Amino acid sequence: MTVEHAKQILLDNYKTKNNSFMFYLHERGYFSEEKFWEFYESVTVLVINNVNSSEITAQITNSYQNLLKYIIFHFDPKDDYVLDNFPGNYIDYLERIEYALMAYSSGNVKLIDDDIFELKKPE
Repeated sequence: MTVEHAKQILLDNYKTKNNSFMFYLHERGYFSEEKFWEFYESVTVLVINNVNSSEITAQITNSYQNLLKYIIFHFDPKDDYVLDNFPGNYIDYLERIEYALMAYSSGNVKLIDDDIFELKKPE
């Protein structure tokens, strides 16, 4: 994935555009593993290429906050929002995103080393 493509994916998620991870969560109530990994990879590409800006930081942070909200809504018995295809090991997905965010903010590529995670990226 190129840096420009990674930036576009992050922008699409920030704006909840069609076929983005946030679009599937918000508009379809569906946890798309494929789009999750696309979102994750877009962050890691920026880390590896040492690309950092306040605008991109805001986009990533906003998308992460929305992901957390959708998970909270999913578990809230007073809310009708339910995510289809929601992984039982959701905490492992959150861990991957959390570490990607920490890597992005610190520039520490060791935080996105696949070997440190139980949840592996698909081949």
